[in-house]
Amino acid sequence: MNISDVTGIIAACATLGTLLYISRQVTVTRQQTKGQFLLALDEQFEKTNPIMISFLNEPTWTPVDAEWYPIYQMMSVFERINIMVDDKILDIGIVDRLYGFRLLHIIANDAIYQRLVASGIEWQDFIDLCYVIADYRERHPNAVKQNAAFIDRVRKLNKEARSAKSPWGFS
Repeated sequence: MNISDVTGIIAACATLGTLLYISRQVTVTRQQTKGQFLLALDEQFEKTNPIMISFLNEPTWTPVDAEWYPIYQMMSVFERINIMVDDKILDIGIVDRLYGFRLLHIIANDAIYQRLVASGIEWQDFIDLCYVIADYRERHPNAVKQNAAFIDRVRKLNKEARSAKSPWGFS
């Protein structure tokens, strides 16, 4: 073994150490970015908290006029979440754990559900996410009666449906 062999071994070890360090930094950065992203989602959902309060206080509540806007806003956030789940940016288990209750209440509300049934083509990504959450809940069953109703309703949604004259209207 000569000096160039020793130098080569030292260089290889230094390179390996550098690669391990970079890999760790990338992992830490990815985790931090995911955490920041989840907090940003929380901020988006905070804007719709008054609607969630209506869902919780009045299970048969029917949105009227401008009350539809924050519902569409919440559903649009879920559409973006679906894209991130498809791209493997977010894990479906985390999405269900943090935001699944919101989906459950949206689907449980008869007025919103009927609007989805009539205008599924406008909400393809939202419906896709509902299906993914329903599949996840079937594979990870809890002792919650609401899961069965949620899964049943989701299975009846059609992404191709278009019978509403104006799915975006506030009436």
